[in-house]
Amino acid sequence: MQVTLIGPPYSGKTTLFQAIAEAGGSKVDVSRADQRHLAVVKVPDERVRWLTERYKSAKTVPAELTFLDLPGLDLSDQTARAHWRSNWTAVRDSDLIVMVVRSFTSPSVPAYRSRLDAISDAEELLAEMLLTDMEQVANRIVRLEAQLKKPADRQETQRELDLMKRLGEALENEKPIRDVVKSQAEEKAVKSFAFLSLKPHVVVLNCDENEADLPTDPIAGATALRLSAKIEEEMAQLSEADRAEFLGELNLAALARDRLIQACYRKLNLISMFTVDYRECRAWPLPAGTDSLTAADQIHSDIARGFIRGEIMAYEDVFAAGGDEKAVKAAGKFRLEGKQYVIKDGDIVHFRFNI
Repeated sequence: MQVTLIGPPYSGKTTLFQAIAEAGGSKVDVSRADQRHLAVVKVPDERVRWLTERYKSAKTVPAELTFLDLPGLDLSDQTARAHWRSNWTAVRDSDLIVMVVRSFTSPSVPAYRSRLDAISDAEELLAEMLLTDMEQVANRIVRLEAQLKKPADRQETQRELDLMKRLGEALENEKPIRDVVKSQAEEKAVKSFAFLSLKPHVVVLNCDENEADLPTDPIAGATALRLSAKIEEEMAQLSEADRAEFLGELNLAALARDRLIQACYRKLNLISMFTVDYRECRAWPLPAGTDSLTAADQIHSDIARGFIRGEIMAYEDVFAAGGDEKAVKAAGKFRLEGKQYVIKDGDIVHFRFNI
């Protein structure tokens, strides 16, 4: 799954990306502001650490997300705006969009549009995405109307044309496509277009350090998080012990970058299934609603082909029992499940199979 960061110039977006990348063990060169930057990031999960220690696993494999940082989007300059249009393809290829906007003060960093207005910046970014989708929908409508003049499948063409006109009307009324597409049939019909406003969004307010722990309401209809990218980047350079001390001095419970990564994971509608023994502890990212057979196939196609049953324990039950599986079984919380069982977040599984 790929998360793409966009934002105006001087928003601190790339500083945040660098902190996220370094947290995942990636060293990235961000010296060129006009270049794209890519990093694979481990999803922080205390459950993985605890399971690794309890089972004395030789190897730990956390869930991962890919983060892409794009150059700053300057909508105040038409030349820069036109030049940036080529980046929309990369945004369409992503699964989640993070809009980074600035609310921090700094005399050494110029303010975008010569003012600090994070909410207006976020709304402007969303409006640009709606406009880009509107252009795409309008072009599709022109093609579909031309197709109606041919003796092809007019019924199917008319059905898509009606849908596109409804999407175009919604976009003109500043409604994102994700609020309009309701049925699975419509989702399937529009999936290949990768509309920007169909994707989930998260807004990050890059603020001063003394505002980092303040609550934040949704912005531009999206989940919003407040953090200081400068502090996050500085903490990424510290040892774990020094980082914990620094967090205490700032009266922060956890790194904001970890909260952001976890928020992206949830926004992507992902859950974590665990497999664990003395050899390896692994978190498997799965779409919520995944059944046992599909989950087994994620591990290996042979397991799905010869599926017999799933042996399931909830992480919470194993943790409450101090890692004692016998106690979990004695409490009646060890379950045998079939192919259609829906995997839940935190399930520890062992699939029995025979081929």
